[in-house]
Amino acid sequence: MPSIQKIAVVTCLALMSTAKPTRSFPRDGDAVILVEPTMYQIFPLAPSQSGPAVSQLEVQRTDDVSTLENIAVFSGIPAGAKSCLLGWTQAAAAERTEFTVSGNGLLASQQLPRLPGGDVSWESIVPIAEEAVAGGWPLLHPDTTSWPQVETAAGHIAGFVDCAETIYLKIQIDDRDTDGSVYLGQDAKNGLTLEVQ
Repeated sequence: MPSIQKIAVVTCLALMSTAKPTRSFPRDGDAVILVEPTMYQIFPLAPSQSGPAVSQLEVQRTDDVSTLENIAVFSGIPAGAKSCLLGWTQAAAAERTEFTVSGNGLLASQQLPRLPGGDVSWESIVPIAEEAVAGGWPLLHPDTTSWPQVETAAGHIAGFVDCAETIYLKIQIDDRDTDGSVYLGQDAKNGLTLEVQ
């Protein structure tokens, strides 16, 4: 994406941002924002490696190769949910958890239909991700580039995903751009969000 387009997108997001991150707000009386999804790290260069859940969003791309990706799991979504909007939020600098972006902070977030039956690893996720792409599941592109330098709180919209009682996302640095890394500690005021209505 050309620099002028990135500036336009960042400006647009800044104008849409709220003064304070909001966890839950009743736009029509029944919207809720879920935070702190369960996160798993997967390693394309160590495809069978798996581990316990982590709390942070942490992805990396080096020498045009994705080296660290995440699986995010939002659960407890009501069966009748009609609208599921993925986003991310950051608190004001004084209340912020660790948040760093080096180089390219454009993410690719591919919704998945499910997780594997056993361990969550790169090799167990690949066939599910391929199925998701072939099936036209939503692919969103949240952009974290330059946001750690912003001192104020901000909410960011990535886009809509298909609602389900549990939503699974595979997140990586977007491979259409240059190398980069993102680390975002997640808590009630920082990290991925899912607005459900």
